[in-house]
Amino acid sequence: MEGMSGYLKQAWLIAKFDMGTALRTRRALAAVLLYTLVALATGAILVFIDMKLGRQFQTIRAATDLASHAGDKVPSLDEVLSFFLHGDKEMARHLLDLPLVVAGFFWVTLTFLPYLVALVSFDIVNSEVRNRSARFVLLRCPRTVLLAGKMLSHGTLFLAVTVISNVALFAYAWSELPGFPIARAGLLLFEYWLITIVFGFCYLSLAALVSSLIDSGGLSLVVLFIVLVAMGTLSMNNTIGFLSPSYFKLGLWSPRLMDVAQNLLAFAGFGCVFLGLAWVRLHRRDL
Repeated sequence: MEGMSGYLKQAWLIAKFDMGTALRTRRALAAVLLYTLVALATGAILVFIDMKLGRQFQTIRAATDLASHAGDKVPSLDEVLSFFLHGDKEMARHLLDLPLVVAGFFWVTLTFLPYLVALVSFDIVNSEVRNRSARFVLLRCPRTVLLAGKMLSHGTLFLAVTVISNVALFAYAWSELPGFPIARAGLLLFEYWLITIVFGFCYLSLAALVSSLIDSGGLSLVVLFIVLVAMGTLSMNNTIGFLSPSYFKLGLWSPRLMDVAQNLLAFAGFGCVFLGLAWVRLHRRDL
């Protein structure tokens, strides 16, 4: 227990120093602020759309549902949306019932968070290798602790920005939308934030893997962006799409808890594989 406690203390010390360095260089701070501004701007747009079109949307949905149930050849919005969800009408109804602000904000997170991770964490490992600071750190702690500290540092940064964005969005929507479902929206935002933790871990581990394989910071950033685009493209293949974590992104929207859990396990599994490979590379290389 004392050995584990000592490792955790060392990892936290490395994390605190790394966070301080990132904030002093302002690169990480700039990227985080950019993401926050994009997320909040998107939230503001969604609030505006909800204010202007929310009631009309519900009216149109009710009318199409009524016409569809009456036997008219008019597909309901549930049926139209389920066409793009492989015929899953339950998920279609779930998505249409979500508060627009919450659904739009979660979509922004799933779409742009991997690229924020790439911008901030592309040199999570190789920065220590390039400037030779890893040699001095490893005189006091093992390589496992170094990697754990770096992951803890960057993970804390992403948790902070997602918490700030969620709270700010919730407060803005609450103040601007008269009929905003406070309790339900708050619960949904909290659930999606928990999902984001596992989702972000997967891509942070991917950044650690690429950074451990490539010493050049600029090249690792380019390669990481290429890998993210390639993963997104691969996920659209019905045969081998499961080889990409992006393939499991749609399942995170499911109203069925078991489906969400299974897809989260997939992201956690990919993250553990990426991080494990980064650990192997770090242990085998000469620093």
